[in-house]
Amino acid sequence: MRALSANDLRGVWAAIPTPWNSDYRIDTSALEENIRRCEMWGVSGVYTTDSDGEFYAIELSEFRELVRTFGRAMEKTSLDAAVGVTWCNTTGIIDRIKVALDAGIPNIHVAFPFWMPLAKPDVPRFFEDLAEAVPESRWIHYRTPRAHIAPSGIEYAHYQAMYPNQFIGTKLGTTDFVDIVEVIGNAPALAHFGFEDNAIPAALLGGRGNYSYWVIVLPKWTLKTWELAERGLWKEAMDRQKKLICWESQSTKLLVARGHNHAILGKARASFTGAIIDSGLTRAPYNPADAGLIQQLKSQFQSFWAQEMAEEQNLACGGDHL
Repeated sequence: MRALSANDLRGVWAAIPTPWNSDYRIDTSALEENIRRCEMWGVSGVYTTDSDGEFYAIELSEFRELVRTFGRAMEKTSLDAAVGVTWCNTTGIIDRIKVALDAGIPNIHVAFPFWMPLAKPDVPRFFEDLAEAVPESRWIHYRTPRAHIAPSGIEYAHYQAMYPNQFIGTKLGTTDFVDIVEVIGNAPALAHFGFEDNAIPAALLGGRGNYSYWVIVLPKWTLKTWELAERGLWKEAMDRQKKLICWESQSTKLLVARGHNHAILGKARASFTGAIIDSGLTRAPYNPADAGLIQQLKSQFQSFWAQEMAEEQNLACGGDHL
């Protein structure tokens, strides 16, 4: 699989969940099938082991098994691939980058170690250590509030100039419009990506793509929304994003109110349509949402998204229906 540059990195990328069997081993056949479906839908790339991939609950031996399976499945496609490598310390991150490289995937999503916040002087050393240990890797910085430090656009431009081959993009985990303006405006050489809550405003400001949790729920709708943005049809694209934000604020907040987050939300959303194969299981101690609440939300989803559901018919191979 190719090592990406900032110019290559663009489009809608699917955040693929980690599927578990009933004995909590990785369901390799489900992972392979879900990747095949992503290619069928026409996404630009697929990534694993960010928050929706439960990186925080997967030890290194399991990570190795998962990434090897992911790499073999991705090699059968024409899609680009990336692996999330965030961990609590630099050594753990480097170990995970080496696993990704061994699987043929040089493109990595990396946040700063998240449990104990880095001091500002720690940041340059962090990137220096990655560059020295794994120079062939390509970095997309996961700019999440959970990592405590959010570099400015000026700082990103500095690091991109220092590591022009390695530092290729960002994943902007913010809905602050002024913040997005500052980052993209001051570091235009990087490929900046949004996610569902900010993808269209970020695109309007020069963002290159969407790291999407929603494309595994309503694939055609998500890809059409990005296509509208690429064509400069901003009102239509923004109307669709507003509808999604309305849904999330009214419904997903019920899951968040019960303490659920990350992969639990992703797997709950995926269950509403069945666009991917997944048992719904998540790694302890993070239990899935209550089945009764999931069924309640699924009923609401089918009403709220009735038209979009109709347009998604026959999206899965073999004529599976939502």
